[in-house]
Amino acid sequence: MIKELKVNFYRIIRTKSFIVISILLILGALISSVEIKFCVDDPFGIMDILKQAATESSTTEADRESFDLIFRSLDEFRTVNNLSGVVRMMMCSDITCFLHCIFVALFVSSEYKSRFHVNHFSLNTRPEHIVFMEWLTLMIVIVLMEIVCYGVTLGLSILMCNSFHFDDGMRMLKYSSLALGVIIAFASFSFMIAFLRKAGALAIVLSSLFVFGVFDFVLGIISVWASWAGRFSLNNILSGISVNAITSFDYMIGMGVVLLYVVIFAGIPIIVASKRDPY
Repeated sequence: MIKELKVNFYRIIRTKSFIVISILLILGALISSVEIKFCVDDPFGIMDILKQAATESSTTEADRESFDLIFRSLDEFRTVNNLSGVVRMMMCSDITCFLHCIFVALFVSSEYKSRFHVNHFSLNTRPEHIVFMEWLTLMIVIVLMEIVCYGVTLGLSILMCNSFHFDDGMRMLKYSSLALGVIIAFASFSFMIAFLRKAGALAIVLSSLFVFGVFDFVLGIISVWASWAGRFSLNNILSGISVNAITSFDYMIGMGVVLLYVVIFAGIPIIVASKRDPY
């Protein structure tokens, strides 16, 4: 098992898609660190100017309440100079999730083009084992990429911000584990579609609809009659993390939902692999 993980890992890191996506993720990490600097220290005083302008333009009580709500949300983003704040800024982006989906779809597609699966089957390896190990390796690589990006954002944020706090380690672990779970769920969906179709184009298209909330529209309609349906939205989970609004109960429900999605998205390719003729 370890040997196969190593083989898959070396094949993954040598692909062009891995290199390109890694560069884009690192650039995103750099941008996140700059955003943290501007949110926390506000070097040009933009927030104060906006608050003063909003206060002067508020003519009714409703206007003041609306502006207060907006600025409370903005103030929440100004407290990201801590360990969990870095998670909220760089792991809760739809773009980040979509880049991982593209990476997975392109890799699985290239596997079929190179006929690696067929060569693997010729060694009498169980097909479900091949698929599981490939999925597991991809998820491990994704987690490692996110850890590296987190380290880049964290290091630059510590250097650039006037102050940084390290007193929320447990919250950081809670947020990062849930955010990584959501990313893995999205990537597993891309893996499932790419494996079933033996191509990456449809996987990228459907992943974009999933990641950017088009499927959540259906859940939103269902939640009109069943409020619990909104709990199954992965984007809502990321939004809760980004605004620092995840309670212990939300965390438990969120992890359960993420686990359900991962089991379904990873289990379907394994089941199909055991029935499909590899040749």
